Amino acid sequence: MKETGQPQAEGTGQDVRASRHDPVQAAVALLTGLLLGLLVLAWGMAYRGTLAGGWSRALLTQTGQYGSLLLAATCVLGSLIGTRFLPQVLNAALKTGWHGVLAGFAMTLCVVHGAFTLVGPRALTLPELLVPGRAPQDTLPLALGTLALYVLATVYVTWALRGRIGVRAARALHLLAYPAFVLGTLHATWLGHAGATEALGSAAVGAALAVRLLTLTFARGRTAARPAGET
Repeated sequence: MKETGQPQAEGTGQDVRASRHDPVQAAVALLTGLLLGLLVLAWGMAYRGTLAGGWSRALLTQTGQYGSLLLAATCVLGSLIGTRFLPQVLNAALKTGWHGVLAGFAMTLCVVHGAFTLVGPRALTLPELLVPGRAPQDTLPLALGTLALYVLATVYVTWALRGRIGVRAARALHLLAYPAFVLGTLHATWLGHAGATEALGSAAVGAALAVRLLTLTFARGRTAARPAGET
């Protein structure tokens, strides 16, 4: 028993060391750092007035659209994890972190999108951004965007704290990602920024959620029809 236990410990250590030097994770971290650096630089230039107003407006719109697209991808993949509609290799990869990577990118872009509302010709003050209903113009759609960000942050933070609050509670709160997506889509639609991206994302999320619900329904039906003594 001791001889078989030792190689297992060594293998575990090798897996940990391999995960620390995973080139994919390193590439994701590098890409994230570069993206954030460029966005922070652009935000600083816009704040100082050295960035053209058109660029500031474009960055505000594009960060919102790409954040919405990544959030849609996150919801789609989250819905399909555990079903037979994803290849097993891809499914395992998602379970080990790619779902979280996409969620992190979506959250980051949504935060940056909010930050760009603080600069430019129609800049909001910080209280107008953070408190729903305080914006002087487009009050309701901007409030929906703020609420979407708060709900999304709740999903992200509670999942990170699942070891403290319990996995069951974290999974229940994880379902708030869908209301967050709906709020974000309404925010973009009301402001007139919703286009093919939001329409495609909404259709994909709706289809994936329907597939997930049907899968759960059929699984429960098979379980109920199974004889009591059968495992």
